[in-house]
Amino acid sequence: MSQAHPTAILTRPAGRHTALVQVLTQRGWPILECPALEIHSVPLQAQHEPCPRPEAFDLVVFVSRAAVAGYKHQLPEGCAWPRGVQTACMGPVTAGAIKRAFGAELTVLHPQGAASQDSEALWPLILAQKTLPRSVLILRGQDGREWLSQRLLALGIAVTVQQTYQREVASWPEPLCGSLRELAAAQAQVVWLLTSGHGVEAIVQKMKALKLLPWFEQSAFVLTHERLRPVLGKALGREFAQLCHAVASPEDEAIVLCFDQIVNQLKQT
Repeated sequence: MSQAHPTAILTRPAGRHTALVQVLTQRGWPILECPALEIHSVPLQAQHEPCPRPEAFDLVVFVSRAAVAGYKHQLPEGCAWPRGVQTACMGPVTAGAIKRAFGAELTVLHPQGAASQDSEALWPLILAQKTLPRSVLILRGQDGREWLSQRLLALGIAVTVQQTYQREVASWPEPLCGSLRELAAAQAQVVWLLTSGHGVEAIVQKMKALKLLPWFEQSAFVLTHERLRPVLGKALGREFAQLCHAVASPEDEAIVLCFDQIVNQLKQT
């Protein structure tokens, strides 16, 4: 290869890469930021029903940082989090966002350490509580977390789902599209960071529109969840085992190690 590292293409929403870019750049990675999705809070007036208040529930589940920001935007300004209402999420990054938004003293139930950061990892933590919640509010985008809702309902727990943000396929400026075309024309090796199923589908859609899909299929991929492997394979119409990829947990430190792992794989091919 003509350079020590391929280009790292980061696809999380704008503003979510600052620390990761710094570390990867220090390690010699050229960086291109290509957000797959744009995240917009959903105004309260866009809802058909009043915003559900946290005091009406035993447990409030935030599916992401976007859910935290969106719910805070929907609640009345200065709304204090009620005592006795537990919060939960799928990982430490979102837990930090909950505490910053609603109070550092909150106890947030979430998977720890190397556990998968998903509904399946959160579920046993909910079951392990001394008292199961009677009512749960799930804050999410326009869809998702159906598995968790179904599990809760099967136990007779009342579930309310509130959309607090909207995911949309990101618009890419022409200079960014031009950079991708140049990389493809040079048959440059790149490593894409893919962090959600919706993001995978959006990136594949964008590559098709740019007529860069054959080059994209030859890329390497860092995925932040095992379940993204079949999503990527299905989007490309290929077995994911045929794709050069590695799976990391969503923390930046784990992602950086995974990028290094990919480099080692590429050197052996």
